[in-house]
Amino acid sequence: MTELYSYSLELSIVVVTYNSRDHVPGCLESVSRAAGNFDHEIIVVDNASEDGTPERVRQQFPNVRLFTNRDNRGHAQGNNQGMVASRGRYILLLNPDTVVQPGALLAMIQEMKHSPGIGLLGCRLLNADGSLQKSFGFEVSFLNEAVRKFFFNLWDNHRFPPAGWVLKMLHSRKREVAWVKGACMLLCRQAVFDAELMDENFFMYLEDADLSRRLRQLGWKVRYTPEAEVIHFGGGSTGSNPGKVALEHRRSQLHYFKKHLGHTRLNALKYYLRLKMRKNILWLNVRQWVGWGSREQLAEQKLYLQEILSLTRNFH
Repeated sequence: MTELYSYSLELSIVVVTYNSRDHVPGCLESVSRAAGNFDHEIIVVDNASEDGTPERVRQQFPNVRLFTNRDNRGHAQGNNQGMVASRGRYILLLNPDTVVQPGALLAMIQEMKHSPGIGLLGCRLLNADGSLQKSFGFEVSFLNEAVRKFFFNLWDNHRFPPAGWVLKMLHSRKREVAWVKGACMLLCRQAVFDAELMDENFFMYLEDADLSRRLRQLGWKVRYTPEAEVIHFGGGSTGSNPGKVALEHRRSQLHYFKKHLGHTRLNALKYYLRLKMRKNILWLNVRQWVGWGSREQLAEQKLYLQEILSLTRNFH
């Protein structure tokens, strides 16, 4: 084993923040309690927050190792920064808009220790109201994306009972999965450094699916356990600018298809996105013409749609 993989603690918790002032205290308090049985450290990497997040961390959590970046380096690069600085045998990557439930970390680490070969372990994610949240996914593809959008999203958005039943069945037992949601991921240090950390071309979104895929290609297992629960509020760092979020999501999607699925599927994705963006721009023009909604907001939405359209033309 090389020096790169050496460790001096049982557990490192890495939290990447961006304008997370309201969420991060609850997250850090919960993870501090949950990690009390382990030799551990907590690392916060702040991506140039403008809402006083790092100041709040310094004031309320003086024992946290805090790194402050001058610009927003994105989720993948922030996590890599924290992992390189970490000293744990296991590394927990945790979103700031989460609350770790009692016993969750103990259950996850026991699962890692009792099942050799696990490189990445995900847990049962819950919404703020205690309902189940989709915590893992199948292989990234057009078909699985359609199933997510037109079936599972009916549970997220409308609490459609059949979607909830299927979701509950899928999340009821331990299982190997294609990828786990990046809100809470427990990594074996050896595995994540074998995979050379996260791909920093993913600014946000799909870095979790990419890392999971590369770990499986190296022979590591990616698993899910329902025996650990974490509340994930969602949107803690992204809710203030949905247009920018949509643009970065599409950029990550294009990169993932290029990297893993080949040029034929990449070109198919580009064609689909062009059709979708043109349709959405047309609808915004109709709304603007009849006076449905704020002209400023409609113009801003149209600008981001046009940026995504330009991205599909220039992405190679």
